[in-house]
Amino acid sequence: MLLIRPIRPEDAGAFLELSIAAGAGMTSLPTEMERIEHKIESSVASFAREVESPGDETYLFVAEDRASGRIVGTCALFAAVGLHRPFYSYKIVRFAHSSMELDHFEEVDTLMMVNEYRGAAEVASLFLRPDARGNQNGKFLSRSRFLFLAQFGERFADLVMAEMRGVHAEDGASPFWDGLGRHFFDMEFIKADRLSSLGKYQFIADLMPKFPIYIRLLPSDAQAVIGQPHPATRPAYELLLREGFRFEGCVDVFDAGPTLHCPRSEIRGVRKSRLAEIAWVV
Repeated sequence: MLLIRPIRPEDAGAFLELSIAAGAGMTSLPTEMERIEHKIESSVASFAREVESPGDETYLFVAEDRASGRIVGTCALFAAVGLHRPFYSYKIVRFAHSSMELDHFEEVDTLMMVNEYRGAAEVASLFLRPDARGNQNGKFLSRSRFLFLAQFGERFADLVMAEMRGVHAEDGASPFWDGLGRHFFDMEFIKADRLSSLGKYQFIADLMPKFPIYIRLLPSDAQAVIGQPHPATRPAYELLLREGFRFEGCVDVFDAGPTLHCPRSEIRGVRKSRLAEIAWVV
């Protein structure tokens, strides 16, 4: 049996173990103790704060195995992203090309950098240890966030988004980054991803191309992963789709993982949630 509860300062060591186990690409799960302690402090302060409108609050949860007391998973909610620094994405935009002279018409997909999710709430940081993934525990952990959204809706923006981890190899190499990003940055994918996780976004605006990128000009392996979730992330991706989230063309600027979104009131777990009192029978 799992207990989903707010993270506490004494969970820092267990959270570090989870972050390491999650692997590359999970930028919201840092592997430096100083950053973990800062995240926990921010979460504790957010839960304690009287909120009139959503701001930079972060709500971090852990899944505790009640039998052993072991921390086996985590998930998080961000009240509103992009308020103080940009939240960049690539958006797939389709252009029509036609030539009357050649009697030829075709539609061409491009990538354009956008800041489309400024002010949206985010569900994030979902990770459960492999040995704890039975008995519908993953679904329980993911959907617990929707119950919190339902009960404390005033703390969150009306639109909720989720940035899914994209495809990359076990060593952290990303086909999309290798096909596009590394041509504009003198660094590996893991370093760029880490800078982003530290809140350093200006380098993206400074160095990424300012004009549409024609997808068909990218290497075939880079094209193939655009909008595709990491295999380990696909169950979470499918669950969000069943909850009412949808993909409308925005992808991560580093690994091209899909970004999903849904109005908070239309999320299945929010719509169908009910408050009830329970009685413990001894």
